Amino acid sequence: MLGPAWTPFILATLAGCSPAHAAPKPLFAIGGGEPDAHTHVAFDAPKHLVGASVHVVVDRIAPAGLNFFALQVDFGNATWAHGGVQDVDGDKAAHVRQVNWGGLVDRGGGNADYEKENDLADLDKIQNAPAGQQLGPYAWKPGVEYAYSVERGAQVTLQAGDYRLIPDRPLVHVDHPRKLWEWRFTVAPVAGQGAPFVAVLYDAAPSFTGFSVWNESGYGSTDKAQHTSWSQPRYTEAGATAAQAPVKWERF
Repeated sequence: MLGPAWTPFILATLAGCSPAHAAPKPLFAIGGGEPDAHTHVAFDAPKHLVGASVHVVVDRIAPAGLNFFALQVDFGNATWAHGGVQDVDGDKAAHVRQVNWGGLVDRGGGNADYEKENDLADLDKIQNAPAGQQLGPYAWKPGVEYAYSVERGAQVTLQAGDYRLIPDRPLVHVDHPRKLWEWRFTVAPVAGQGAPFVAVLYDAAPSFTGFSVWNESGYGSTDKAQHTSWSQPRYTEAGATAAQAPVKWERF
């Protein structure tokens, strides 16, 4: 997906973002039928963040191809990570419901981030979770409100050894220990019915500089066939004791 750079198109003031609001109306929606066709929304926030969260309802998915609805954070060391629910085609037209929490080094965004990976060098910046966490099954449902959250954990040392940048990449040998931060992504139903999905990746950056949400289509799906409703964005600054609501957002 895209890295931290974007071109702003619409600037809006957030309304109704009080944490005490128990059942907020959607703040904005993305997808077919909306007056603005852009599929990404970025939030105005300080540059040293250790947490972000948002609520999402997937109202409609495309009947074929990829459906991915994510929260993305852009770290201060030119890496990014995105997490969210997916619906994808499987064999014999079966659909698979899952969660993806993964990231890469930003090399300009889009396909370039995937096509220009340098596994050994990139592992000094970011270490993805193993198979089953980086991409794992999760029986989420359209029409249900879910809370996404990204939170920084402890700084840990990963010892020298054989690692994969992401599960489908080859094993490479890292000959030195790495000090990286835990970054935990959680998807949980807001009503509390059903278990959460939790996954952890590791990044050398102690904070991220921005966050956004988006719909992604492809492999036979279209953005016009999708629709999501988003509310309650929050961020936590490094050293802060409470989360704050951003006051502005922009589509791109």
